[in-house]
Amino acid sequence: MKTIPIGALLALLLASVRADEPSSTAPSEDEWATFPSYQKVEYDQPLRPQFHFTSRKNWLNDPNGMVYHDGEWIMCFQHVANKNDTGMKSWGAAASTDLIHWEQLPHAINPYPNVMWDEGEPHAIWSGSAVVDIHNALGKQDGDVKTLFALYSATHREPDNQAAFFQGGAYSTDNGRSWTKIDEGRPVIAHQPDGGGGQRDPRAFYFPPEDCFITIMMIGGEDRAVRLWKSKDLLNWEPFLDIPNKAAECIDMYSVAIDGDSENRKWVIADAATRYEVGEFDGENWTGLGDSDADGVRLKFDYGDAYYAAQAFNQAPEGRVVHVGWLRSKQPGYRPFLEAGMPFTQQMSIPAEITLRSTPDGIRMFRNPVQEIESLYSKTNRFENLTAKAANAKLSQLDPELIDMTLDFVPSENFTLDVRGLKIDYDATTQEFVFTNKARVEGEKAAWNKRGPYRDDGVRRIPAPAVDGTVQLRALVDRASLELFINTGQAAASFVVVPDPENRSITIKNNDSLQIKSLVVNELKSIWNKYNNKPK
Repeated sequence: MKTIPIGALLALLLASVRADEPSSTAPSEDEWATFPSYQKVEYDQPLRPQFHFTSRKNWLNDPNGMVYHDGEWIMCFQHVANKNDTGMKSWGAAASTDLIHWEQLPHAINPYPNVMWDEGEPHAIWSGSAVVDIHNALGKQDGDVKTLFALYSATHREPDNQAAFFQGGAYSTDNGRSWTKIDEGRPVIAHQPDGGGGQRDPRAFYFPPEDCFITIMMIGGEDRAVRLWKSKDLLNWEPFLDIPNKAAECIDMYSVAIDGDSENRKWVIADAATRYEVGEFDGENWTGLGDSDADGVRLKFDYGDAYYAAQAFNQAPEGRVVHVGWLRSKQPGYRPFLEAGMPFTQQMSIPAEITLRSTPDGIRMFRNPVQEIESLYSKTNRFENLTAKAANAKLSQLDPELIDMTLDFVPSENFTLDVRGLKIDYDATTQEFVFTNKARVEGEKAAWNKRGPYRDDGVRRIPAPAVDGTVQLRALVDRASLELFINTGQAAASFVVVPDPENRSITIKNNDSLQIKSLVVNELKSIWNKYNNKPK
C-alpha cells in the first residue's frame, strides 16, 4: 500500500487546524496496540500531576467521547499511543466513579488502514463524542448493558487530492472497555461538499423532546457555519440546520438549568477557545441571546492561557452538566513534562460543574470544580475575620504541596497572593486579578520558529468585580498547574505552571491591612495512591 505523508495532508487544511499535527509515519493498526506496556509505568514521577488526569505515558490532548453510564464517567481523549510527543492520533480512554479518581482503559479507537480508496494514508482518529444508545437503536446491546456509540473525525483525502475529514462511528457493549468500528470505519457522516476542509469534532447528544440524537459540527465554508443533524438510529443522519459564524474547533452544545430551576433551561453553544453563547433551541431552530457583553467583548468562560477544547459529559445524572478541558502546553520551548523527562506529556483540567445564573448583565455561565474534589481533602485550615498581616502569621505554619484554597476579602487596595511562588496580583482599580506566565513566554519566545514576531507577553487579566462588597478567589495548585475561580465561578483562568518544589509557602503581600472575611486552605491527597508501587 502506498503511503502518503500525513504532513502533506495537513498542509492543505484550513489555517484553523490545530498545530498538533499527526506524524508522517503510517503504522499498521497492530502497531497501536501498545496498552499492555502502560501497566509498567507508575504515577510517582516528580512532576506527575497529583489531582489532574494524565495518561500513564505518552501524549494526550482534547477530551473526547465524554459520557456517563451505569455509575461511571467515561472519558476518552486524543492520544498518541506509541510515543511521548505529537503524532498520529488514537482515542485513549479512562473511567471514574467519582470524577476524581481515574482508571486508564485500553485505547478505544486506533488509526486504521484506508477504507475509502484503493491506496492512501491510514485514517487518524481526531476529536468526537459519545452517547448512550438508550433504546438499542443499533441493535448491539448485550444483556442489560446499554451500548455506547461514538462519532469521531477521521482524516482522509478525496479523489481530487483535497484534504478532508469524514465522521466515522464505533460502538462499545462493555461500557467503554472495547470498541468496534461501524462498517469497518467508513463514513457515518460523509464529508460535506459545501463546507471547508476542516469538518471535524462532531458533538452528538440525546434530545429528549423528540427522542432522537443530534450532532453539531463545524463545516466552515463561506458562512463559517456549524451544521446540525438528527438521527433515530445513530446511523442515518439528516441535516436540518446551519448556524452561521460559529465555525470553530470542538463545538460543544448542552442544556443547562437557569438558577438551578430544572423547569427553566437554556442551551449553550461553546467552542474550543472557551467562547460561548446562551440561547434557545427547540429541536429545529437556534435563537442566540448574544455572544458578547455590552461593550462588544466576546463572552468567555476561561481567561487563562492553557484551557482548550472542553467537552461536557453526555447524559449525566440529576441534570448535572460537567465538563473537562485540556490544559495545553504544546509549543516548543514550553513543554514542561517533556523537558523534565517525564514518560507522559499534557494534562486535563479539574472536572468542573457548569451552571447558568441570572446576573445584571444577563444570563451567564458559571464554572466551578466539582464537589467531589472534597474527597481529596486531607487537612482543612480555616481562618475568619482577620487582616492580611494576621493571616500571614497563621499561613506561615502551613506546609502544603497540593492546594485548594479560597480567599474572601474586601476589595479596597491592590495586593499580591503568593502561592508557592506563583504571584497572583489583585488590581483594585480595574477590579481584576492578573497573572503572568513568565516561564511559558520566555521558553516559547526562545524557541519561536513561526512567521512573524512572538507577541504574547504572558499577562492574563481575570474579571473580579465585587459582589455584595466582597471578592472571592479560589486557587487550585498542583505540580504543574494553577486554576483560578472568581466569585464562585463567575470567571476562571487556567495555567500550566510548575511551582518551585521546595517552596510550600502561602503569603499575602503588599497590603498588611487587607480585610479578609474568610480564608480556607485545603491540603489535598493524590488521586494515584492505589496505582503506585505496583510490581512491574
